[in-house]
Amino acid sequence: MSRERRSRIRWPIVRMMATRLMLRDEAVGRGVYRLTWGAVILLLLGLVPLLLGVHELALVVTIGVASMGLLAAVCLRLFNPAMAVSVVGVALACASLMTALSVTTGFQLEITRALARVNGHVLLTKYGLDFFEYERLADEWTARDEVVAASPFAYSMVALVYEPPADEATEPDEDTPSAGPTIVVGKGLLPERAAQMDGFLDVLGGHDASVLRPGDTRHLPGIVLGRGLAKRLGADVGARVRVVVPPGVGEVEANGPPRHAPFEVLDILTTGTSELDRNMALMHISAAQALFFREARATGIEFELHDPELAEAVADRMAAELPQLYRISTWRETNSPMLLGLQQIRATLSLVLGLMVVVAASSLIASLLLLVRRKRHDIAVMMAVGGTRSLVFWVFEAVGLFAGGVGALMGLSMGALFCLVIDTFRYPLGSDIYPVDHLPVVIRAIDALGPAVVAVVLCGLASGPVAMLAARVRVIASLNR
Repeated sequence: MSRERRSRIRWPIVRMMATRLMLRDEAVGRGVYRLTWGAVILLLLGLVPLLLGVHELALVVTIGVASMGLLAAVCLRLFNPAMAVSVVGVALACASLMTALSVTTGFQLEITRALARVNGHVLLTKYGLDFFEYERLADEWTARDEVVAASPFAYSMVALVYEPPADEATEPDEDTPSAGPTIVVGKGLLPERAAQMDGFLDVLGGHDASVLRPGDTRHLPGIVLGRGLAKRLGADVGARVRVVVPPGVGEVEANGPPRHAPFEVLDILTTGTSELDRNMALMHISAAQALFFREARATGIEFELHDPELAEAVADRMAAELPQLYRISTWRETNSPMLLGLQQIRATLSLVLGLMVVVAASSLIASLLLLVRRKRHDIAVMMAVGGTRSLVFWVFEAVGLFAGGVGALMGLSMGALFCLVIDTFRYPLGSDIYPVDHLPVVIRAIDALGPAVVAVVLCGLASGPVAMLAARVRVIASLNR
């Protein structure tokens, strides 16, 4: 038989024998069946109420325990015990790494989305105090294909003071928020332009930008407070607050009197980012200009793009086309400390949880060594009837690759289940510690396929030395046993 003919029939034989070595030789015991049905019932008891809106931490724990039990039961039913241990280890490692990467991706995208809703992707400001042409520049650049919307804004640090109604008790108690001034970011916007920013209306409680109204003879100017800020002030919709520009801020002289004006709270801002919700107050740009500058100029223009990744290219184009009087920055530059911290957390989690994949692949060595020891006689028979050492090597190498592949597929399924549970449960996070109010999760292809590919490659590398050992089995000595 020619070498080409033998090479064509080798791989079907390798697949058949590798699969046979992985599967169980004996019948499955009743304990495995009980474990399977128990895990399925426990999984349904936890998953169904969670999907119906019952958000209890005990349900999440139940789903986690049940899914791991079901994984162990399936592997024990299909594979011999030694291989089942390795497959379960690879699956748990892939699921853990996939879940961790998806959570960090969710953090990054959630923070980026929240920042873009309020601050845009590209920021255009001007050196000096004469930015009066903001309407013309906003219209000019909104006509570009990459730009979705442009929103001019006026910005200043301000102090907010809650003004209780006349009939409200003045005696403070332990549960009443502090009535003292709260230093926050005051930001004036044009409602019609801000409403064009993707997601801006979603962060407003009433989803209506008209709450950013200017003042007139019959109404106070409207103000929108972040959810955390409103809680700090104890001010709800309909309350009255006084906005104060302290001396030395903006155009107020350091030794001059502060400027101040009353505003009516017309809505509550919920960005999903606790830092913004605690420290931001929005108002109409005309009211902000009158209070901050006493003239109709802007601090800058925020641009939203179709794709945030185009921010650097658009910024470079602006720098080339506009005079050097203007300063351009991107969302990556303005939020670089936060984004750098997320990247470091992601790298650390990948390293730590990646070691689990290495450990799981290393455990495959012990399983294969045990398999070689048990199958020495079968290996010798195969070599005695014409099987080559190369065939034996690839059979055991295929066992390692199949174990890694099956474990990776099971890990992807379990990781997807964990991500679904996290997304449904929306685990709340402390607003004083985390920039997001819940645990976000977003599954990307690289976060799912990356751990799976690494697991298969490591399993293939780990099984190589054992496959070489199996190929060197002494035929005569093993047949005489």
